[in-house]
Amino acid sequence: MLPTNLPPVRDMILQAEHWFPSARSVIARLRPTWRTTLPVVLSLGVLAAIPHTLHAEASAAEPQPTEAQAAPPQVPPPPAVILASTTGDPELPASAPKAPRVDLSHLRYDDGKAYAKADDGSEAELTIDPHVQQGVERLLRRAHPVRGAIVVTDTRTGKVVAVADATHDKPAGGRVAFGYAAPTASLFKMVTAAALLEHAHVSPKLRVCTDGGHRRIERKHLEPAKGPHALCAPFWSALGHSRNAVFAQLATRFLMRDQLAETAQRFGFNQDLPFSQKAVVGHTEIPYNDLEFARTAAGFGDTQFTALGAAHAASIIAHAGRDSELTLVQKWKGYQAPDDVQLGERRFKRSTARLMRKMMELTVSGGTSLEAFSRKDGMSYLPNIRVAGKTGTLKPTRKSPTTSWFVGFAPSRSPHVVVSVLLMNDDVWYYKANEVARDVLRLYYEKQPGVTNPFDADHD
Repeated sequence: MLPTNLPPVRDMILQAEHWFPSARSVIARLRPTWRTTLPVVLSLGVLAAIPHTLHAEASAAEPQPTEAQAAPPQVPPPPAVILASTTGDPELPASAPKAPRVDLSHLRYDDGKAYAKADDGSEAELTIDPHVQQGVERLLRRAHPVRGAIVVTDTRTGKVVAVADATHDKPAGGRVAFGYAAPTASLFKMVTAAALLEHAHVSPKLRVCTDGGHRRIERKHLEPAKGPHALCAPFWSALGHSRNAVFAQLATRFLMRDQLAETAQRFGFNQDLPFSQKAVVGHTEIPYNDLEFARTAAGFGDTQFTALGAAHAASIIAHAGRDSELTLVQKWKGYQAPDDVQLGERRFKRSTARLMRKMMELTVSGGTSLEAFSRKDGMSYLPNIRVAGKTGTLKPTRKSPTTSWFVGFAPSRSPHVVVSVLLMNDDVWYYKANEVARDVLRLYYEKQPGVTNPFDADHD
């Protein structure tokens, strides 16, 4: 507590100059500007008054000297050392080196490593695996999309293993993968499912009855369906089969607009992605109108993902609800990428992430990607490797390309890898995103028993 009996400012200045001769030059320099002088003067005045205060507090606790034991003469306290800066804040310690931005349009490979030019013209070693990188570039060329991107990340390290993108068969140098936000389509059902589990505590076993809504959501789809054509199934199966009307109906019944918007933010929408390259997760605008709100919840709204943003969202589920950092640069000057993934804040409860993972497993084991992941003989292209994923397909207008998505991770119970595939296909198309994602995983796991190389036509 400050003393209440401070002398007037003028007396304080004189007293300060008497007790602290070294401060006279400072006071003289600051005297013309009382706004800058006053804080120094007050500090000096407080210091000048402190010895008496401390002596009074100490004397109350210590025995008082008797007449036979005279108190020693008081000696002025030694001058205090006042640290004042007149040139600005003290220097802060240098921050740790950061990864630079790199030019992905020209990669160099040497001794099993990938390199790219940094902003300053120097060369940086990348986290990219040359074998996987060259394979995904080939897969993307084979798909011939109007615009497309493939991102592969290692969940154990947070490192980008491969990134390929193209516009009209020309490499895009990361611009599509990191910066092009395509319609999320049914990938947005991941956001709606998480909101229903976290905010509304909807039971995965809740039976939902729907009729129609495969291509468009109308007002009739917002109410439970009745009659012989109604399809009734538990909520947990709706994500894997991408049932639009289920999400439109449940969002209308259980969710508020702010809850859906807040859940989208947890996935990183409307935010820059912490990454060495300029990157965004995606954009979303949740409408107030009830029908438009329901359409958005089902994947028909004004929402967009980047390929990297979709990979980041899947990583949150793969990491049991926690955020994580992605790295592209392995080594550059004083920078060295960490060996293990750097986990961030918790975005969702562990139980929510576990349920989401089970819902996404159905996509491949019995839902919208069962056919893509199954060989002609009915066996899996990835035997003994369980995959969790989500598909998305949307053609916003008659003249626009068809957006085809797949994002997922494997093995789903102990994830090693996340795969995100975006294809903007013309009316004449060659591959869907889930087929390309399947082949990316075949390439990644080609040394596993029973997994064949995606470029070996004899096994397709």
